[in-house]
Amino acid sequence: MAMLINGSWDPDAKGTTAPDGSFIRAESPYRDFITAPNSGKFPAEKDRYNLIVSHACPWAHRTLLYRAILNLEKIIDISVVNPISYPNGWTFENFKDVSNDTGLDIDFLRDLYLSIDHEFTGKVTVPTLWDKKTQTIVNNESSEIIRMLDGPFCELNGQRSGQMFGGYPLTEIDQMNGFVYKGLNNGVYRVGFATSQTAYDNSVKLLFQTLDKLEDILAQSDYLLGDRVCECDWRLFTTLVRFDTVYYYHFKCNLRKLESYKNISKYLYRLLDFPKVKTTVFEDHIIDHYYLSHLRINPYGIIPVGLKKLLVNSNGKKI
Repeated sequence: MAMLINGSWDPDAKGTTAPDGSFIRAESPYRDFITAPNSGKFPAEKDRYNLIVSHACPWAHRTLLYRAILNLEKIIDISVVNPISYPNGWTFENFKDVSNDTGLDIDFLRDLYLSIDHEFTGKVTVPTLWDKKTQTIVNNESSEIIRMLDGPFCELNGQRSGQMFGGYPLTEIDQMNGFVYKGLNNGVYRVGFATSQTAYDNSVKLLFQTLDKLEDILAQSDYLLGDRVCECDWRLFTTLVRFDTVYYYHFKCNLRKLESYKNISKYLYRLLDFPKVKTTVFEDHIIDHYYLSHLRINPYGIIPVGLKKLLVNSNGKKI
């Protein structure tokens, strides 16, 4: 789990694990918020902010979905890192669709973090919301960034805030988000990064219990909370779209493939049919990142011959 330690890069630093070998996700350190236009420390402002993403990363994918669905492409620009993150972490090294619009002449994303704090200790993550005006990081927590996109940035674009809530109570959305995060969004990582058989077995059990429950929910409604799509669905989508190609093989989430869940599969295609959604899925970045970056799990960087590319390519065409 590569990270900066007192300003120095360690490509092989050990991630945090519980005593039983379970993976523990680190907290995002930058947690400021974008405020309404013309107010606060970080007001919503056209062309001021840069969203740094990886097309491979499910957490960053959330923000790309929101930016596309909410038609914010002309409000906030993006930088895209190289999908292969070992040994140098996220970089801007040449690769299809990679770009650096941060305003900084840097090769490594860690240099952006170090430009703020020369002694930074922690993971260098995507998405990162960068303020080009003050040259500082606003936020690197995806769940908060998407709500800023659906809030002050939408206001700046003449749209109402909270469109992605779908009219559901926030308490219901947060409850479903928590269920999906524990069992699936983070659950696949707890399976893939487990360092003991017990931790792995427990995580796999919870993962497929969660999928079974979601299959039952989607037998009764088109979306997680009812007949309208909302934030919960898009947070789940970015995990589902990676499941059969990556998590099933690479993370050993191989009790069942997603395609064996009839209702979930129909639901996934339903989400893919929303305008612009397919254009945010980059299978080449996804596959290269996981199989060629996680060398502790896949030490020889081998991509399985039986790997079937899932659903769509980066141009939105079914494969």
